[in-house]
Amino acid sequence: MAGEISHAPSRTFVDPNDGAKWRIAVACAVLNSKNQLLVGERIGKEGSWQAPQGGVDDAWEANNFVPETIAQAAARELYEEMGLKCDKDVILMNGNAVEPVRYDTSGTDNWLTKSGFQGQELHWCVFRCVNGNGDINPDEMCDLTGKNGEQAEFSKVQWMNISAVVENMWPGKRGPYEELQKAFPTIEEQWESRCNDLDFTGTWSRDASLNENVYEGLLDRGIASEKAKRGADAPYIHKWARNTLSGSCTVWNVVTYDGDDTATVRRTLDYQIGPFKELFLGEALLFNKKGGGFLERQTLYLADAESDNNVAHVTLTAIPRENGGHEESRRLLKGNKLILRRTYWPNLLESSKSEPTISTEIFLRVPEKTCKN
Repeated sequence: MAGEISHAPSRTFVDPNDGAKWRIAVACAVLNSKNQLLVGERIGKEGSWQAPQGGVDDAWEANNFVPETIAQAAARELYEEMGLKCDKDVILMNGNAVEPVRYDTSGTDNWLTKSGFQGQELHWCVFRCVNGNGDINPDEMCDLTGKNGEQAEFSKVQWMNISAVVENMWPGKRGPYEELQKAFPTIEEQWESRCNDLDFTGTWSRDASLNENVYEGLLDRGIASEKAKRGADAPYIHKWARNTLSGSCTVWNVVTYDGDDTATVRRTLDYQIGPFKELFLGEALLFNKKGGGFLERQTLYLADAESDNNVAHVTLTAIPRENGGHEESRRLLKGNKLILRRTYWPNLLESSKSEPTISTEIFLRVPEKTCKN
């Protein structure tokens, strides 16, 4: 029929011992900064929550007769079922962290049985969330309308603890999720180690000549042109030092200095992991706010494709003024540079609908012996 979508044949495995045919499938374990699993509620099946999954395409015309890899299939399924793009919304972190698991669907009246399959051999791919807003509320990054011409699979999404996912899973499919749960301690340990390998230690000075869109970003916050120009070009020096661990992740102490030396301290802050309040005195230029007050902030570690070790230190800030708005400040290391990328949404309640302003600042490490004091 005209307009119908042809589907690829699935890769299969025939067990040489008993001749049973298994469909090769992939499941996507997307984790946020709290190590919660992204799951969707299946359309028409209230209370049935699961991760995105699907078959791995065998060779056919649409893929130039080259079979999909497990990772390629996972990336495709994530996009088709939740609208998530690799490197933009998520990053593949552990391609083989979990052993493949077979679950038997024989004896049921589903399409797998009718197609001659004993069941599915499920391969997990573990992804980490990149999107700061989506890390808290997955509605901010997911599109459940169905992509690549596929029908929608889920009616809603949420982050859920793996124990709750396993407990509420259909018994016939619980095995793969139990296997994923067994791997969680290793997955969490590997992520925490990667986060703590992100080393900002030292003094950094902004090279204003490498700024991208900083002046424009300040204008979009309602700051007058002359003042925005001064702010974009002003010296900006800060010193980073490891303070404590929050759980197993580093809390960074950051000292910001006035002017182009380290003689006068303007601000000292511990970037606590999770939500915290920062008291500011006087004026907060970035938020176009005078008279002091509190900033509602939250710091977390997220995946980042640009970072040397695929991790960024991220702070989300609610802007304390009429009409709200909020900012994501993303810090990462690339080569010998500390990159600070600010994403600003003018309206707190419509961040997923409005176009943000993105600016980039480049900091170069200052050898300690050259710091002026």
